[in-house]
This record gives sequence, structure tokens and C-alpha cells, in this order.
Amino acid sequence: MAVSGMHRLPERRVAHLAGRVAAKSALLHHLAASGVRLVAQELGISQVMAGPEQGRPVVQVPPGTPACDVSISHSKDLAVAVATTGGRVGVDLEAVQPRGPGFHDEVFTDVEQDWLMHCQRHHGREPDELWSLGWCLKEALVKRTGHGLRDSLQQVGFTGWEEHGPLSAVIPGLTDAPGAFCVRITLNSTGPGRETLSGLLALGRGYALAVLHVPEARPA
Repeated sequence: MAVSGMHRLPERRVAHLAGRVAAKSALLHHLAASGVRLVAQELGISQVMAGPEQGRPVVQVPPGTPACDVSISHSKDLAVAVATTGGRVGVDLEAVQPRGPGFHDEVFTDVEQDWLMHCQRHHGREPDELWSLGWCLKEALVKRTGHGLRDSLQQVGFTGWEEHGPLSAVIPGLTDAPGAFCVRITLNSTGPGRETLSGLLALGRGYALAVLHVPEARPA
């Protein structure tokens, strides 16, 4: 994973560039951890131009390099990207902000709303933090499929998650501040293509983050 800061400019081109910087950084670090050392100029990032996965990032790597999947998100002053060489990944980053009852009913099922309120009380977080985190989780779910928000958020969801303890590593610009929250999870998705996913959830510096990953199926 990598995070890239952005200047305080609203132009989408700046956000797009910051996302690509974060994506290449995440790819280089992930590949280096696997013993594959490249430089940024050896990586290409394009996107699907049409069809149900339109807009999804596509990674080009040199011959002999393991195939990679990457997901990118940005909000306000930050951009984040997550890379993997096994399976598919989805990430979403959002600035924490008030979410009204209409938003809750449009995005979340009754079961999801009950779960998020339970987590808000259990962890002692502000309600707006958990609603924003829930939104990130839903977006990460549909981005992992490659369908983005063309999928109905009411049709792709969750019943809850199992927590496996805090993430030991600090995420710069996000969880490097007092009061930050970051936990590893396992989640069972609902709706079409039900799957068991691993990932992490984080809150810090006014942002919410969700990362979800499904490992590549191995031949029997």
C-alpha cells in the first residue's frame, strides 16, 4: 500500500496524477517484497475504456514479472493505492463527513446499519466515522469486482466482519496520529458472487479507509 499527498487544488487531473503516483509506489514496494526490483519507468498503468469494468486500472509490467492488480482511491488531500500479485483488490478512501438518514437508507441495508451502529458503540467512535467507514467498505466491495458504482450498493453488501487485531504498521498520513484506528478483518460479502475477503479498516486524521482482497483461487 502507498499513500500520496496532493496540493490543495480541486482539479481532477491533480487527483488522477496523485493516484498514479501512489499506485506505482505501491506496485514497486509490493514487487520488491517478492524479490522483483523495478523502477517506476518500467511500469505502466492504463484503464479499461469500455464495458462493465470501465475505469478499472490495468497494470503493464515487463515480461517475466508476476501479473499485478491495483486499486486506487483519492479524497481531498490524499490518494491511496493498494497492489497485489494474487487475486483482486479494492480500496476506497473518504473524508469523514456527516451522513444523513437518507444516505443511510439508500446505501445500507437494515442489517448493515445495525452492525455499523454496534461497531460505533463498541469502539467508541463518532457516528460519522462509522458511516463513512461503511461507505468505504461498500465501495471497496464493488471496486474489487471492477464494476464500481454501476453495481447497486444495496445488492453488494455484508452482514458484519471478524476482527483479527490491529495492524502493526503505520499508514503515513492516515494512522500516524493519536486516536487512529486500524484493524485487520475477514468479511463475508452478500449478494451475487458471495465471497470471503480479507482486508483492513482504518480511521485517522479525518479520513476513513477500507481495503478488501480476495486471493487468487489455486488449482486443486
